Amino acid sequence: MASTSTKFVNGNLVFYKAGNQHIWYNAFGPSARVYIEDFCGPVPTGADNDDPLGWEIATLTGDAGTATFTVGNEAGGAMVLTTDGTEDDGINAKHNNEAWVLADGDPLYFGVRLKMSDADATDLMVGLMIDDAELWGAVAEGVYFESADATAVCTFVTESASTETSDTSAGTLTEAYHTLEFFWDGVTYVHAYFDGTLVAKSSTNIPQVEPLKFAIEVLTGEGNANTCTIDWIKIIQCQ
Repeated sequence: MASTSTKFVNGNLVFYKAGNQHIWYNAFGPSARVYIEDFCGPVPTGADNDDPLGWEIATLTGDAGTATFTVGNEAGGAMVLTTDGTEDDGINAKHNNEAWVLADGDPLYFGVRLKMSDADATDLMVGLMIDDAELWGAVAEGVYFESADATAVCTFVTESASTETSDTSAGTLTEAYHTLEFFWDGVTYVHAYFDGTLVAKSSTNIPQVEPLKFAIEVLTGEGNANTCTIDWIKIIQCQ
């Protein structure tokens, strides 16, 4: 198991993975902003559920189908997004507040651990983005991972003013758990990690003005209901 090291960032104590200062576990201090969700406590449990303190959940169904956002019965907690059985239908879930800005001098860590029930038959988009009703193909500002159906290969994207910088070989999803992470160094680069391995590095089209929020969208790419199970989400910034 990986060991932990510590350092100070902008006067805050940061706990990070020994040997990799971009993988943050937690932070404490006067300007540390920390969101850690492991789904062990109360969470929203239904489609089209607006929670003023947390989540906005929308089903994307063109017919009479249903999609759900429910608690998963796993040790350590989990949340399950389930599409209906019509191709391109699904669900998106996002935080209600745009709380994160990739500003100069303010390093930020993002991480999510998740698994897909059928990785190459599902569209996935997850990361920090501005507020859009539908995410796939509609986001103008964000830093995120995406994977289209018919291929389980991840693309890592930094996007500003609807202009993208993309790395189309940022890892391949399977039906096992994977960890998707990125780190804004507060100066020039966003570094992307797939299961702890550096897979992309971008210095262009980084959204540094618009506040962003956590968002995830899952769409089935076939005539079957598919699931995405989220084990945890972490967003940590030292301002």
